[in-house]
Amino acid sequence: MKENSQERLLRLLSLFADEEKGEWSVDEASVHLGISASQTYRYFRTLASAGYISAYTTGRYVLGPAIIELDRKLRIGDPMIHAARSIMREMLSTAPSASIAILCRYFRGQVMCVHEEFETYQHHEISYERGQPRPLYQGAASKVILANLPLRQARAYFNHAPDKFNQFGLGANWTEVKRSLRELRSQPAIITAGELGTSASGISAPIYDDKRVLGSVSLVLPITVATEEVTSFLMPVVAAAGQEMTRKMQHLAQLQQ
Repeated sequence: MKENSQERLLRLLSLFADEEKGEWSVDEASVHLGISASQTYRYFRTLASAGYISAYTTGRYVLGPAIIELDRKLRIGDPMIHAARSIMREMLSTAPSASIAILCRYFRGQVMCVHEEFETYQHHEISYERGQPRPLYQGAASKVILANLPLRQARAYFNHAPDKFNQFGLGANWTEVKRSLRELRSQPAIITAGELGTSASGISAPIYDDKRVLGSVSLVLPITVATEEVTSFLMPVVAAAGQEMTRKMQHLAQLQQ
């Protein structure tokens, strides 16, 4: 199917989301996208005039201030974030110090943290940093979403990365993975330890609207304090937070009908 100009413009903008390369010239983008330099220049000019990209030196562009403006509006206006704030703060109040409450969305076959609540920020060597996509097979916040996807979707993700599914304890073949996912889905909340680096443990519960899994709500705590007593206390707390978020999102979905 022939690509239209809007699709090419979006594909150009998505180049700037690359973790490895955040700056582009017209010539580089032209080669990468497989379109003429003159077309690419027009797209650069369109995005730059709207503030979505900005020249930081002659001929080289990075994401522009309009992206920051949109991010602020997202944090203020996203109904899911708005619904989660008080729930996450209450959940965090029951957790050990240096814990972090995170809200994640299912996003294009990955999981993305869209909001954090914390009293004292604890940096982990690998984390669900806000805005950074994470795979579905790694960590509690991701696995609880994976477990609640339709099996057809989950199998497609397994087929794409079977070694990773096995590495993170989900199974060496589809039969084992399917069994693991059903077991995870039967639990109101799940826990993992040391999957995102070695310093953190995560407890997560799914969030639904009226039809599908939207994301997850989680507590991330230092693994040094994640004793059986602590996690046994926090599991129902996180499960209750997921259930309350689901009630709120279902209510919002019904209001739109």
